[in-house]
Amino acid sequence: MTVIAQLSDIHFGSEAEGEAQSLVEELNREPPDLVVLSGDLTLAARTDEFEKARAFIGALKAPTLSVPGNHDITPYDLFERFTAPYRRWRRYIGLDLEPTWCNGTAAVVGLNTARRMRFRLNWSHGSLSRGQIRSLPSRFAALESSRFRIVVAHHPFLEEETDELGERPRVMVARAQDALAAFAAQSVDLVVAGHLHRTYAAAFEGPPLKEATDDDSRHRVTTVQAGTALSARRRGEENSFNRIEIEDRILRVYRVARCESGWQRAAEPLAEIEKQVA
Repeated sequence: MTVIAQLSDIHFGSEAEGEAQSLVEELNREPPDLVVLSGDLTLAARTDEFEKARAFIGALKAPTLSVPGNHDITPYDLFERFTAPYRRWRRYIGLDLEPTWCNGTAAVVGLNTARRMRFRLNWSHGSLSRGQIRSLPSRFAALESSRFRIVVAHHPFLEEETDELGERPRVMVARAQDALAAFAAQSVDLVVAGHLHRTYAAAFEGPPLKEATDDDSRHRVTTVQAGTALSARRRGEENSFNRIEIEDRILRVYRVARCESGWQRAAEPLAEIEKQVA
């Protein structure tokens, strides 16, 4: 079985004392094949916060794949923000902002949706460029279609269903619809992200495939959002991360939440995907 842990919005600088060590111990108890960190490793991109993030990653027994979030670009040093926004990220986390990892059953592709600025009042909302979307076919070209294809980004691609009062946030990355159509065309099975500090799953139905005769021929892209793994800004949820399990051509995503007795995996999956063999 392949196991991937998705952590998001760790926000070193706002974590409770001792919680980072608890999470490291949980992840190292039975190390997954990969730990994905989907952005916002820091609270304000300060050097000491990146040092904590680097130490956290270094303490993990599993390999990691990380993409930046909007909080990982400094809001204080405007010269750095506009001339070298990822300087600290590259120093402490990794040179590649869009890394790739694969094994025999899964291929994970990172996308950077964080931006130094946008022509909107709220710069925290992410974006994908047209170039990033156009590059997807070449990025997936070398990856066998038999593997589950997973995309990692920081910002959400599909809205969360609102509650009765409509109070939950409804934020999507810019060019989300174009990106989702491209994901469907490249047979992406799962997109994982964070940013909202909310856990939920949604699905996008791609256009009918060539020579399609019914809706069953459409490729479904499942999106799963992770809550915050360590931050005190929990938005009504416990701290949590997502656990992706792949076995016998089935991918399941489970929420693992922090409780009094430790980290507890939910009994029922957030999402379940069966890989169709061509």
